[in-house]
Amino acid sequence: MAPNFLLLTVGLALFVDLLCYSIIMPLTPFLIEQMGLGPSANGVLVACYAAGLLIASFGVGYVSDKIASRRTPMMIGLLALMLATVLFMEAMDHYWVLIVARLAAGLAGGTVMTLGFALLSDTFPANQLGEQMGKALIGQTLGLMLGPPVGGALDEGIGAKAPFVFCIIFIVIDLVARVLIIEPRTAKIKQIRAFQKQQKQDNGTTPVDKSTDDSLELATAATLTMTATTATEAGDKLQGKQEKTTLLKLMRHPRLFTALMVSFVQAFVVSAIEPVLPLYLEREFDATKTRVGLIFLALSIPTIAAPLAGAFSDRHGARWMVIFFITICAAVSVVMGIPNLPLWAIIVCLIVLGGCSASYLTPVLGEISAVVRVTGDGDGFARAFGLFNAVFSLGMVAGPLLGALVYERTNMFWTMVMIGAVTLLPIPLVVMFMANKKQKLLDQEEYESTINEQDRILAHIHETKVVQEKVEDVKVEK
Repeated sequence: MAPNFLLLTVGLALFVDLLCYSIIMPLTPFLIEQMGLGPSANGVLVACYAAGLLIASFGVGYVSDKIASRRTPMMIGLLALMLATVLFMEAMDHYWVLIVARLAAGLAGGTVMTLGFALLSDTFPANQLGEQMGKALIGQTLGLMLGPPVGGALDEGIGAKAPFVFCIIFIVIDLVARVLIIEPRTAKIKQIRAFQKQQKQDNGTTPVDKSTDDSLELATAATLTMTATTATEAGDKLQGKQEKTTLLKLMRHPRLFTALMVSFVQAFVVSAIEPVLPLYLEREFDATKTRVGLIFLALSIPTIAAPLAGAFSDRHGARWMVIFFITICAAVSVVMGIPNLPLWAIIVCLIVLGGCSASYLTPVLGEISAVVRVTGDGDGFARAFGLFNAVFSLGMVAGPLLGALVYERTNMFWTMVMIGAVTLLPIPLVVMFMANKKQKLLDQEEYESTINEQDRILAHIHETKVVQEKVEDVKVEK
C-alpha cells in the first residue's frame, strides 16, 4: 500500500480524535456553570480525558507490538470513541456521566494516537519521519481548529446535540478508512515469524530419505538445510533484538526521557489554558460560545507549521530549534497575562503559542522513533509512543487542574506566569541530550541497518522456499 495513503489515514484518525476532543471546548465551561459548579469542575473533565489516555497508552502499545498489528486496535478505539460521544450527548445534565464519557474518550484517544504514530514509524525512513509526522499533525491541528468554532456554531444554531452528531459522522468515515489500510510492517513481521515457527517445528531441517543414493536430492536437501538454518538464525537474531526492547530500557534512555519531558510541557501549556481562557474572555470581553470557539482558532491555525519544523529537525537535529521555540513560548505566556491587554493582542499571543508549541513538539516524535531503533527494533514503537501518550496525558491532567486552581485563587496574570515557568523546565535536558545534526545522521544509518536486516531475512526465506520446491520436484520425478 502507498505510504501516502497510510499517512492520510493516520492524519484522518488524528483529525477525528481531536475534533471529538475540541468540539466541546467552548461548551463545557458553560455546561459546568449551568450545573452551579466552578472552573475546577471543568478541569476535572479535562483531567479525566487525560487519565483515559494514560490508561490506554501502556496496554495498547504492548498488545499492538505483540500481535504485529495496528489496524485492529485502532478500529476498537474508534468504536470506543463513538460510544463516548453518544454517552456525552445523551447525559449533558449529569456531571458524573460526563466524567465517564470523557474517560472513555481518553481511552479511545490513547489508542488512536499511540498506534497512529507507531504506524508512521513502521512506514517511513528516519530521514523523512519528522516531516511526515508533521504532516500527520496537520490532521490534529485541523481537528483542534475546527472543533471549537463548529461546536459553538452548531450548539447555538441547531441544538445541543448537533456537535456530537457531527463527530459521529466523521468517526464512521474514519472506520471505513481504517478497514482499507494494509500495514507494510505487519506483512514483513508476520512472514518472518511464520517462517521461524515452521522451522522450529521442523528443527530447522527437512527430512531426507537415508536410503536414497540420488546425489541431486542429497545436494538439494543439504542446500535447503543450510539456507533454512541461515534464515532462522538471522530471524532469531532480529527477534532477540526485538525482545530486548523493554519499557524499562526505553524509559532509562536519556534522549527518550528528554523527549517525554518536552511532551509533558507542551500538553501542560495547551491544556492549562483551555479551562480558564473561555471564562476570562467571557468576563473581560463578554464573549459568546461561538466567539470563544473562533478565538481558539488562533491557538490552532499556526500549527500547520509542524511539517516545516519536522523537515528541519530531520536535517539539522532538534536541539536548538526546540530550545528556541520553548523560550519564545515562555515569554509570550507571560505577556498574554498582562492585565487589560486588548483582545487583538491576546489573539496574537495565542497565534505565537500555537505555532511555537507545535514546532517544538513535532521533532520530539522523531526523537522517540530514533531511540527505539537504538535500543531495539520495530516491535518497540507502539510501546514507546504509549509512553509518549502517557506522559502527554499527565501534562493534560496537571495543566487544567493547576491552571484552574491558580486562576481561581489569583488572576489571569499569575496563571500565565505559572504556565511560562513550567514551559522552561526541560531546557537543561534538551541542551544535554536532544539530537544534533550528527546524531540525526546516525539515526538514518540505524534505520537502514534494520531495513537491510529484514530484507536479508526475507531473501533467505524466499531462497529456502525455492530449494524446498526443488526437493519436492526431485522426489516426484523419482
